[in-house]
Amino acid sequence: MELIQTFDEYLILRYKPLETEFLKKFSQHLSKELPTIRKFCLEEWQKAIAYACEIQRQENKICAYMSISFLNTSMIDDKPTLQIDFYNEEWVFGESWARYRMSADFLFKYWKDFKFDALDDKFFVRSKISKVEIKALFWGTLDKLIFLFTCYVKYFALRLSYYNEFDELIKAKNFYVTCGTYLDWQNKVYAVIPEVDLLNPDANEDTTFRPVENKIFQNKKFHDLNLRGCYFEDCVFDNFTFENLNLVDANFLRCRFISTKFVNVQMAGCDLFECYFKNCTFENCSAEIDDDSDEYFAPMRMYHCYLLNLQFEGCTFENLTHIDCYYKE
Repeated sequence: MELIQTFDEYLILRYKPLETEFLKKFSQHLSKELPTIRKFCLEEWQKAIAYACEIQRQENKICAYMSISFLNTSMIDDKPTLQIDFYNEEWVFGESWARYRMSADFLFKYWKDFKFDALDDKFFVRSKISKVEIKALFWGTLDKLIFLFTCYVKYFALRLSYYNEFDELIKAKNFYVTCGTYLDWQNKVYAVIPEVDLLNPDANEDTTFRPVENKIFQNKKFHDLNLRGCYFEDCVFDNFTFENLNLVDANFLRCRFISTKFVNVQMAGCDLFECYFKNCTFENCSAEIDDDSDEYFAPMRMYHCYLLNLQFEGCTFENLTHIDCYYKE
């Protein structure tokens, strides 16, 4: 085997393939161990919220953001840590008024093996490629690891609302749970925010993560909207059209769809629970994500749904999962 001579060659021939395999293995680990990871995280975050509630009972504090952040500096001491901060409306531009830390060891099962393989000098000329240069690449890989974790968090952050402590937390009108790296990038994973008129939203209105409950939509249309992460509960869509929409990670609970059209709708990560579909059509809809996307999306899922006389044209739903659904043409 010919040894790699330059850093650029090492990056392409050695590091990138190792990183890709590591992140793939890590994603598989998250999928397999998700119930355990979810339980551990939610229990720790419940404690964090209880601590924030205690501070609120003593001081006049409002919570607009609950930020779950990985501390890159914790890797220096080899003690990976997640930090949960509670902010007012100023968010990170102000000071957090409550802070809680928890172990993030569960994220690093394969990290040591990855570093060993990346630094293994059997594959490169030591006199020409510095291990310091290689170690500098680890921070980028670490960022991708946390981003991937965040992609999974969005599928269980909603469960925070099941806890009494979450109800007791005094929230601002717009409340967000975010996850990412400390004082750097953060992704929204859950929100408690007011409903908006999705039929006629204001210009530049943020329509993501909006709740929609107990609404009847008849002879109307949602079109050209980003409805990512929206939550629809006990709604009726009669002779309705969903057109040119981003519905990824949206949730539909006990909704009824009658003579409804879905046209050019992205539905990756959608969850539909106890929903009823009758005489509905799907045109050019997809539950798939481009192969070059860095983000993870769970398969689109239907639980206990009633599906009667559905028509599909030009759709890609290979990743659609059905659980205890009733079908009839």
